[in-house]
Amino acid sequence: MHVERYGNIVCVVGQPGVGKSTVLKMLLNCIIEDKSVKPDTEFFFPISLKNFNPDKKISLLEFLLHDSWSDWNHSDAENQALILFLYNNPNVLILIDGWDELNTNLRVYECQLESIDYPEVFIKNLLMGKLLPKAAKVITSRPDQFYELPANYRQGLVSEVRGMDKPAKRNLTKQMCGEANLESVEKLLSDRPDLDALCDIPVQCIHIIACLNSSVSSGREMNSMTQVLISTIINIKESDHLKANMSERKLGRELVKLAELAYEGLSAGKLVFQQNDFDKVGINEQTVDMFLHTYVEKSQHLKTKMLQGKKRSCFPHIIWQEVFAAVHLILFMAKEDFRRCMDTFTNPHWKVVTRFMFGICNSASYKDLKVIFQSCEIKDYERKKQVLKSLITLKDQNDLSKDVITFSGWVHEANDAEISQEFKECMPQCIAMRAPRHLTQVPDVLFAFNTFKTALSLNLTIVGPDDAAYEALLVGLDESKIWVKRLNIRNVEMTESTTEALVPHLEGMNIFHMETWSDNKKLEVYMKEISKRIMDRKKKIKLKLVGTAAEHAKLFIPCLDKISELKYDKDCLSREDRCLLEDEIEKLASPKVKQILICCIIV
Repeated sequence: MHVERYGNIVCVVGQPGVGKSTVLKMLLNCIIEDKSVKPDTEFFFPISLKNFNPDKKISLLEFLLHDSWSDWNHSDAENQALILFLYNNPNVLILIDGWDELNTNLRVYECQLESIDYPEVFIKNLLMGKLLPKAAKVITSRPDQFYELPANYRQGLVSEVRGMDKPAKRNLTKQMCGEANLESVEKLLSDRPDLDALCDIPVQCIHIIACLNSSVSSGREMNSMTQVLISTIINIKESDHLKANMSERKLGRELVKLAELAYEGLSAGKLVFQQNDFDKVGINEQTVDMFLHTYVEKSQHLKTKMLQGKKRSCFPHIIWQEVFAAVHLILFMAKEDFRRCMDTFTNPHWKVVTRFMFGICNSASYKDLKVIFQSCEIKDYERKKQVLKSLITLKDQNDLSKDVITFSGWVHEANDAEISQEFKECMPQCIAMRAPRHLTQVPDVLFAFNTFKTALSLNLTIVGPDDAAYEALLVGLDESKIWVKRLNIRNVEMTESTTEALVPHLEGMNIFHMETWSDNKKLEVYMKEISKRIMDRKKKIKLKLVGTAAEHAKLFIPCLDKISELKYDKDCLSREDRCLLEDEIEKLASPKVKQILICCIIV
């Protein structure tokens, strides 16, 4: 019953710009062109949620045909017959792009085929298998907004798009800068590991590569995504097209209005604008036409524009709307209104905007923005910066993971002494946390931890399967001389590189727990390496092995004198190996050590 109801639902999650929409386009191409996916598909409905008014009630058919509804001209009876036909048809595909781009209100109730309701309600009923249960559905979203949904809306397959691997990044870099400049651009990236990590995300990679050359020649700081986007805005502002048609002063005023439009749009859940939206903030048609003009970056030939789409306009990507919204909030909104928005800043829908606001707190970024926009219109910047700093407050002392990773992102994006100090003052001396799941979060955490002048220790939990993220974290922690006091590894696929990242920390670790259930043929080799490193320790360690890790407990016999407490899963160890281990414990010279080991031997 579960497979029948949810087996045809796929949820694609990933960071902004990682390629979720591209995945849908590729899937649609595979269905329409080469018939390699779902060749029996008779009806397909590509739906972009950024085009919807979240507070307007519509019919189910209008939801499915939203972008072409104005061209649909059929009677109510024909519409009803089509919906009934779709209900029982297994050859229907619905592609829903951008759950995170729909301003939701947590509406939860069932609807019928003939209901007139909100887009949010239709989506939730589709995900529950209550509407068009035989249709295949694919939906994309940023992770935070998707996992906000109750579990019963997330019953299908959840697939996460992590970004580009190294060959793909190199190929994209080569496409943009050519063979001649490839080596120099890669050198610039290697000198900036933080930006290199951000290049896993295609949209970010494109802008970073395009900006690096110009940043070096201009001497402009380029260490965060905020600075990359600011640099791009400067290049667009200095383009011949804008200079020829508008004075610098007037253009600055128009960009202030564009920032207000971005903020008002996000507040209303609106990502697509018409002329009346521009009129509300005072942007005339001439200025809209100028913002729609394509700017070509000279060194990389990258085409960029402020807006796209003539009658229905939007920012080229949602991160552009988010950075402009951040500019409006931190620079131009009155302090009293800004303070009233504080609860919004921690909302997942505003997560990227908040990070950009911290990025604008960087002195170099702020200096650049005062040149781009009208500095005379900036209001209460320093006071709002203090309000923003107050967000760095631990909410749950029992689980610091989410706060530590979020705050680290803010600290890294800002690279500001005051904000770093606020972070250090709110953190305990020993931080208990889960490791970041995304590779792009690792530089944030390492940067924030490196702001500490005093010794810092971690009780770290690593949960699989993303070995790349935790490898980078362990290597970075070792290079930063941060003490991993306790390490708990669960369901991680051990490899040669992950073992190499782990073993340096075993020298000073107090407690090491390892739980793994995969059938890894090389696990014995990696466990031998762990045992060898424990053997070289000066102090004793507490050790716990569960699952297939416990199958290799006998490998720790040579280092029993360096283990103060040994726990393992008795059901995972053969009787012969368990007897061998118990015999070796009995041979230990110290009765106290024997007692501790024996009493902890079975869990």
